[in-house]
Amino acid sequence: TKANFRLESEYIKADLGDYIEQYINGVAKDFLFGPLRVLVESDGKVFEQKFKPIDVSVVIDNLIANAKKSKANQIKFHITHPSKGLVHIEVTDNGRGFDEKIDLTDRIFEKGFSTTDGSGLGLYHVRMVLGEMSGTITAGKGPDGKGATFQIRISK
Repeated sequence: TKANFRLESEYIKADLGDYIEQYINGVAKDFLFGPLRVLVESDGKVFEQKFKPIDVSVVIDNLIANAKKSKANQIKFHITHPSKGLVHIEVTDNGRGFDEKIDLTDRIFEKGFSTTDGSGLGLYHVRMVLGEMSGTITAGKGPDGKGATFQIRISK
């Protein structure tokens, strides 16, 4: 990944929302070229958990790369904590959205499924990584039917 982590990276115990915000603002933005703006908003609450930094970077990097492929000029990560042991991350972009040929957006997480020239492994890997973190991801159309929205939920 772009963060230059060792592949055998150890687990760390940290505030997941704060780590995501720092990663986006301190690492991911440095590798953006072109018109894509990356925004992060957080409710400021704490969700301390053990996780591998490499796993978090895989999730963020894949979502940003997919937004760029869909010609988005903005992607937003909104981090909230609806309860003490739960964090929600809503990721929205204003790109082309999902191909109309896709009946169920859940298909985009299947191994090998792609509507671009990609390998079809990115979102599959994202779902696997989040599963290992006690998390889930779902996808849908963005606000006003434009772009894409991803709902990530991680619990302790």
